[in-house]
Amino acid sequence: MAFYGSNYPPSGGVFSQNAYGAMSSSYNVNYGQAYGQQAPPGSGLGWQQSHAFASFQSVPAVQQMNQHYGAQPQMMPAPVPVEPQSMPYSSYINHMNTQIYDQQTFAMQQMQRQMAAMAAEHQRMQAGGAMYQQEPQQIAAAPTAPPAPPPQDEVAKSDTLKAEIKKMFVDELMRRLSVSGTFEITEGTVKPFGNYPADDPVADFYRKERSQDLADKPWDPEADCEYLRKAMKGLGTDEDAIIHVVATRCNAQRQRLKEMFKTMYGRDLITDIKSELSGDFREAVMACFVQPAIYDAWSVKEAIYGLGTDEQALIEIFMTRTNAQIREMKEVYTDVASPNRKASKSLLEDDIRGDTSGNFKKLLVAASQGGRYEITRERLEQAVEEVIANDKPTGMFDINYQKLVDMQKAKNDANRLFKAGEERWGTDEETFNLIFSTRDYYSLREIWTEYVKIAQRDILNSIDRETSGDYKRALRGIVMNIRCRPMYFAERLRDAMKGLGTDDKTLIRIIISRAEIDMVQIKKCFLELTKQTLWRWIKNDTSGDYKKLLQALVGKD
Repeated sequence: MAFYGSNYPPSGGVFSQNAYGAMSSSYNVNYGQAYGQQAPPGSGLGWQQSHAFASFQSVPAVQQMNQHYGAQPQMMPAPVPVEPQSMPYSSYINHMNTQIYDQQTFAMQQMQRQMAAMAAEHQRMQAGGAMYQQEPQQIAAAPTAPPAPPPQDEVAKSDTLKAEIKKMFVDELMRRLSVSGTFEITEGTVKPFGNYPADDPVADFYRKERSQDLADKPWDPEADCEYLRKAMKGLGTDEDAIIHVVATRCNAQRQRLKEMFKTMYGRDLITDIKSELSGDFREAVMACFVQPAIYDAWSVKEAIYGLGTDEQALIEIFMTRTNAQIREMKEVYTDVASPNRKASKSLLEDDIRGDTSGNFKKLLVAASQGGRYEITRERLEQAVEEVIANDKPTGMFDINYQKLVDMQKAKNDANRLFKAGEERWGTDEETFNLIFSTRDYYSLREIWTEYVKIAQRDILNSIDRETSGDYKRALRGIVMNIRCRPMYFAERLRDAMKGLGTDDKTLIRIIISRAEIDMVQIKKCFLELTKQTLWRWIKNDTSGDYKKLLQALVGKD
């Protein structure tokens, strides 16, 4: 596997950069969290709202907040072990969804408690005196405990406060929607690197070589570049140093490192890495330094060009990316696939048409448009309602999915699918393509729920009965992506490693592309699926520095 060969993509292109070097991209799950950034304008607060939300995606953070607020300790429901073979496949997926939903609900409740505290603090800041007239970065960086939430009855009675909480809740839901197409909380194993811990290898290097203490200081790309240069200078290479930096800095920070390295030394960091490393380890390290849209474009090109076609890779990418991500990939595809060719439009659709056929081709072409219906903010705001408990308002909010989805249309679409498949001789693939390619995620979930009532079969069962080959795999990919995306990727990772040999292309692609988005959830599903951790599978199926890097990216459970 030769990653880009001699045509390694530049770090520029269609992406804009802020002052910190963070890429403004629909792939960037960490936008607003890197290097002390403020929340985007119009987000409702002048300080780090999005960073605070991110911290509530893990159980320890939730427990710490409960302790700080004086709440009674709460425990998330423990997963119930289940063997996939002991129940029908769709029931197993539903079981996994129930576990994930219970954990999501718990985290959402805790997040909204913090929203109430933040909104109340924001009101006090607006009404307060000079003590609040600090720069946002100073407030965010102050080593103080989070503000205590206002009493619950205060939240319930204050229309202004409730409006602020609802707005913050909708802002957060829209952020998630832009990253994954769903409202589910996702968490990556790779996050923006903040302050150097005392035992960080870069901090240790600076203490010894520069007599400077970086402990508890914010991330410094210059220090990282010096550390990387030392690791590659002279005879031999310090692979552990490269692994440490690559695995602990997010993609936006790696982009900044490429720029800083060239600024400091007049050398290309990627060229140096390419000359120092080899094999799958080199491919994985180099892939980590590619912007996500460009990496997706390269992966699609690799799946199409040359002998044969990697249909599974095409399904994986096109059926799991959001509209915005597909459009970004489409914009850079021509430069990646044919860098020396001038083209007035993207070559993506032409390449798909030239290398695939039949209904599979039509489904891929449809997906490559990035035109699936999406839930608008207005529609979401209408569906977000205050939770009423014991006939009293609580000041908490949740999504009324009956308002989010046009239920009559969902029933009609379910009936159309039934008539296009189970009720006729043969299959009307055009109807399947139309509905599967255009409806938003939550409408499709309702359509498939209604389908069971009509057909007395799960949609996956009907797909298996009515279709075949790559077309069947693509339809299943859509269903799995929308029902339980972490399980879909867990299955793909298992298949890449099981049996003789390893599909290293797939292994590298999935781990790197999901490390900052939902690898925590993927690992949970992988454990349920195989009864072993992803870290252990990587240990047993790979070796050397390549193994160390992949394990560092996914993290040890």
